[in-house]
Amino acid sequence: MFYRLLLSLSILCAFSFPVHAQTDIGRVQVDPSPYSSLKELVKKCDLIVIGRIDSNHRAYPTGRTIPQGKIVNYTQSLHVTTAIKGSSSRRLTVISTGVEPLPDASSPLNLQYPGPLAEGNYLLFLRKVSGSQLYSTAGLWQGVYPISQGKTIALTNLGFSELNQLSQEEVVRKITAISR
Repeated sequence: MFYRLLLSLSILCAFSFPVHAQTDIGRVQVDPSPYSSLKELVKKCDLIVIGRIDSNHRAYPTGRTIPQGKIVNYTQSLHVTTAIKGSSSRRLTVISTGVEPLPDASSPLNLQYPGPLAEGNYLLFLRKVSGSQLYSTAGLWQGVYPISQGKTIALTNLGFSELNQLSQEEVVRKITAISR
Protein backbone atom coordinates (compact mmCIF):
# COMPACT_ATOMS: atom_id res chain seq x y z
CA MET A 1 0.00 0.00 0.00
CA PHE A 2 2.79 2.42 0.94
CA TYR A 3 4.62 1.69 -2.32
CA ARG A 4 1.48 2.39 -4.38
CA LEU A 5 1.06 5.71 -2.62
CA LEU A 6 4.72 6.56 -3.22
CA LEU A 7 4.44 5.57 -6.90
CA SER A 8 1.24 7.63 -7.29
CA LEU A 9 2.89 10.67 -5.73
CA SER A 10 5.94 10.26 -7.97
CA ILE A 11 3.79 10.11 -11.10
CA LEU A 12 1.69 13.07 -9.95
CA CYS A 13 4.82 15.16 -9.29
CA ALA A 14 6.28 14.27 -12.67
CA PHE A 15 3.22 15.69 -14.42
CA SER A 16 2.77 18.67 -12.11
CA PHE A 17 6.00 20.46 -13.00
CA PRO A 18 6.45 21.61 -16.58
CA VAL A 19 9.53 20.48 -18.42
CA HIS A 20 11.19 23.41 -20.16
CA ALA A 21 12.66 22.41 -23.47
CA GLN A 22 16.13 23.72 -24.16
CA THR A 23 16.41 26.02 -27.14
CA ASP A 24 18.19 24.32 -30.02
CA ILE A 25 20.43 27.27 -30.86
CA GLY A 26 21.50 25.70 -34.15
CA ARG A 27 17.88 25.81 -35.35
CA VAL A 28 17.18 29.43 -34.38
CA GLN A 29 16.52 31.69 -37.37
CA VAL A 30 17.61 35.29 -36.81
CA ASP A 31 15.15 37.72 -38.40
CA PRO A 32 17.11 39.83 -40.94
CA SER A 33 14.20 42.15 -41.81
CA PRO A 34 15.32 45.77 -42.21
CA TYR A 35 13.53 48.78 -40.77
CA SER A 36 12.50 51.76 -42.89
CA SER A 37 13.26 54.39 -40.26
CA LEU A 38 14.78 54.95 -36.85
CA LYS A 39 11.27 55.47 -35.49
CA GLU A 40 10.19 52.02 -36.73
CA LEU A 41 13.35 50.45 -35.27
CA VAL A 42 12.71 52.04 -31.87
CA LYS A 43 9.02 51.07 -31.83
CA LYS A 44 9.56 47.42 -32.82
CA CYS A 45 12.50 46.63 -30.53
CA ASP A 46 11.95 44.74 -27.31
CA LEU A 47 15.06 46.20 -25.70
CA ILE A 48 17.36 49.12 -26.40
CA VAL A 49 20.49 48.95 -24.27
CA ILE A 50 24.01 50.19 -23.86
CA GLY A 51 26.45 47.51 -22.83
CA ARG A 52 29.64 45.61 -23.36
CA ILE A 53 29.95 42.54 -25.60
CA ASP A 54 32.45 39.85 -24.62
CA SER A 55 34.95 38.62 -27.19
CA ASN A 56 34.18 35.00 -26.29
CA HIS A 57 31.51 33.38 -28.40
CA ARG A 58 30.11 29.91 -28.92
CA ALA A 59 29.34 28.48 -32.35
CA TYR A 60 26.34 26.26 -33.09
CA PRO A 61 26.13 24.53 -36.49
CA THR A 62 22.83 25.11 -38.28
CA GLY A 63 23.23 22.27 -40.77
CA ARG A 64 22.90 24.77 -43.63
CA THR A 65 25.62 25.64 -46.11
CA ILE A 66 26.31 28.14 -48.87
CA PRO A 67 29.11 27.88 -51.44
CA GLN A 68 31.40 29.98 -49.21
CA GLY A 69 31.03 27.80 -46.12
CA LYS A 70 28.82 26.59 -43.31
CA ILE A 71 26.14 28.79 -41.76
CA VAL A 72 26.63 28.97 -38.00
CA ASN A 73 24.76 30.63 -35.14
CA TYR A 74 26.88 32.36 -32.50
CA THR A 75 26.05 33.37 -28.94
CA GLN A 76 27.81 36.05 -26.93
CA SER A 77 27.34 37.61 -23.52
CA LEU A 78 26.19 41.20 -23.30
CA HIS A 79 26.75 43.03 -20.02
CA VAL A 80 24.05 45.70 -19.87
CA THR A 81 25.01 49.00 -18.26
CA THR A 82 21.93 51.03 -19.28
CA ALA A 83 18.47 49.91 -20.42
CA ILE A 84 16.92 52.68 -22.50
CA LYS A 85 13.79 50.79 -23.54
CA GLY A 86 12.42 47.71 -21.81
CA SER A 87 13.65 46.05 -18.66
CA SER A 88 16.70 43.88 -18.76
CA SER A 89 18.82 41.72 -16.57
CA ARG A 90 22.45 42.80 -16.28
CA ARG A 91 23.59 39.94 -18.52
CA LEU A 92 21.93 38.85 -21.75
CA THR A 93 22.79 36.33 -24.44
CA VAL A 94 22.87 37.72 -27.96
CA ILE A 95 22.60 35.44 -30.99
CA SER A 96 23.86 36.18 -34.50
CA THR A 97 24.33 34.19 -37.68
CA GLY A 98 27.58 33.97 -39.60
CA VAL A 99 29.61 31.86 -41.99
CA GLU A 100 32.56 29.58 -41.22
CA PRO A 101 35.22 30.06 -42.18
CA LEU A 102 34.69 33.74 -41.28
CA PRO A 103 34.89 35.84 -44.45
CA ASP A 104 37.16 38.88 -44.80
CA ALA A 105 35.77 42.07 -43.27
CA SER A 106 35.19 43.49 -46.78
CA SER A 107 33.10 40.50 -47.95
CA PRO A 108 29.47 41.27 -48.89
CA LEU A 109 28.54 38.07 -47.04
CA ASN A 110 28.95 40.04 -43.80
CA LEU A 111 25.89 42.12 -44.67
CA GLN A 112 23.64 39.05 -44.57
CA TYR A 113 25.64 36.93 -42.10
CA PRO A 114 27.28 39.38 -39.67
CA GLY A 115 28.66 36.74 -37.28
CA PRO A 116 29.77 37.57 -33.74
CA LEU A 117 30.38 41.16 -32.71
CA ALA A 118 33.85 42.36 -31.77
CA GLU A 119 34.46 42.92 -28.08
CA GLY A 120 33.50 46.42 -27.02
CA ASN A 121 30.82 48.87 -25.97
CA TYR A 122 27.67 49.23 -28.04
CA LEU A 123 24.26 50.80 -28.30
CA LEU A 124 22.11 47.81 -29.31
CA PHE A 125 18.54 47.53 -30.54
CA LEU A 126 17.40 44.01 -29.65
CA ARG A 127 14.51 41.68 -30.46
CA LYS A 128 13.63 38.73 -28.25
CA VAL A 129 13.94 35.39 -30.02
CA SER A 130 10.57 33.70 -29.61
CA GLY A 131 10.46 30.83 -27.13
CA SER A 132 13.95 31.47 -25.74
CA GLN A 133 16.04 33.68 -23.47
CA LEU A 134 18.04 34.89 -26.48
CA TYR A 135 18.10 38.30 -28.17
CA SER A 136 19.19 39.24 -31.69
CA THR A 137 20.08 42.64 -33.06
CA ALA A 138 17.13 44.22 -34.85
CA GLY A 139 17.62 44.61 -38.60
CA LEU A 140 21.02 42.88 -38.36
CA TRP A 141 23.49 45.81 -38.61
CA GLN A 142 20.73 48.46 -38.23
CA GLY A 143 20.60 47.60 -34.54
CA VAL A 144 24.35 47.88 -33.89
CA TYR A 145 26.09 51.14 -32.91
CA PRO A 146 29.65 50.79 -31.56
CA ILE A 147 30.65 53.33 -28.93
CA SER A 148 34.11 54.84 -29.20
CA GLN A 149 35.43 57.61 -26.95
CA GLY A 150 31.95 58.01 -25.47
CA LYS A 151 30.20 58.58 -28.83
CA THR A 152 28.08 56.28 -30.98
CA ILE A 153 29.12 55.30 -34.48
CA ALA A 154 26.44 54.73 -37.14
CA LEU A 155 27.87 52.22 -39.60
CA THR A 156 28.00 53.75 -43.09
CA ASN A 157 25.03 52.69 -45.24
CA LEU A 158 23.89 50.27 -42.51
CA GLY A 159 22.93 52.30 -39.44
CA PHE A 160 20.73 55.34 -39.04
CA SER A 161 22.79 58.53 -39.35
CA GLU A 162 20.62 60.24 -36.69
CA LEU A 163 22.48 58.10 -34.14
CA ASN A 164 25.99 59.02 -35.27
CA GLN A 165 28.36 60.74 -32.83
CA LEU A 166 25.91 60.96 -29.92
CA SER A 167 26.79 60.78 -26.23
CA GLN A 168 24.90 58.37 -24.00
CA GLU A 169 22.73 61.22 -22.69
CA GLU A 170 21.90 62.37 -26.23
CA VAL A 171 20.99 58.80 -27.24
CA VAL A 172 18.65 58.45 -24.25
CA ARG A 173 16.96 61.78 -25.04
CA LYS A 174 16.54 60.96 -28.74
CA ILE A 175 15.13 57.47 -28.13
CA THR A 176 12.83 58.70 -25.35
CA ALA A 177 11.48 61.41 -27.66
CA ILE A 178 10.85 58.88 -30.45
CA SER A 179 9.15 56.46 -28.04
CA ARG A 180 6.47 58.98 -27.04
